[in-house]
Amino acid sequence: MLDLPSLIPAGTSPIRIPRSKAATLRLLLETVQRGSRYWTGGIIPTHKALHLAEKFADRYGCTASAATRSRNKARGISNATLIFYPENASTLTPLRWWLLVTPGIGRVWEEEQLQDTGKRRERLHWGDQYGLVHLQRDKKHGGGRHWTWCIQEAHYEALEAAMRQYASAHGKKDAPERTDDLERLLTTLRRMPGFHGIRRQQWALYALGQSVWDRTHKTSWPGWPQEIPYVDKRQPVYHRPEPLRLDVLVAMAVRKTAVESC
Repeated sequence: MLDLPSLIPAGTSPIRIPRSKAATLRLLLETVQRGSRYWTGGIIPTHKALHLAEKFADRYGCTASAATRSRNKARGISNATLIFYPENASTLTPLRWWLLVTPGIGRVWEEEQLQDTGKRRERLHWGDQYGLVHLQRDKKHGGGRHWTWCIQEAHYEALEAAMRQYASAHGKKDAPERTDDLERLLTTLRRMPGFHGIRRQQWALYALGQSVWDRTHKTSWPGWPQEIPYVDKRQPVYHRPEPLRLDVLVAMAVRKTAVESC
């Protein structure tokens, strides 16, 4: 969660900031589900975000009304959505940003190098941690394909290696049991947002760890998670009653930077 005052000041920017990283991932997923599968993005210092938002609003209509978006869709013109979230929750800077675009025509296609998140090498992503994928749903859950977040391949392999190392450590007869490294890894995994794709990978990592532990230790370990929470879609994406707006976020980040530099 972001380091914010209990009462968020009202802002004037049309760009709202999601209330958490999980909420941002959910917003990105739902925006793609609604048809905005083309994207570009990056990281920017927070004090430059208002200029970027104004530029994109002027050129691509990111802050257009629902009526304007509906007319654009009917005319085959692409609609664009701009999403921001701070990389560092305590300093509120820099900001990750994503520009998501629907199929069609328009200036955005001429000026931006858009990627198709439906293609493996162009997936919408959160750094090297998570990637948005189009998975086949199990028949018992209704079948069909759906969008979900997964742990990216290289990051998942690193987690697998860590799980093998920590689950097999101190399994010798002459070594005392020590599980602090394993417990820290499990805490990291528990904090991951419970989207379907991530949950499947979490269960696979827990199963791997338990298997390695049982092969290298004489006694079982009671610390393995028994459940993984889902992302609660009943929770609001934005702060209530007042959403955090981009101009307020920028002002807060500037103040934090000034205080830290004194």
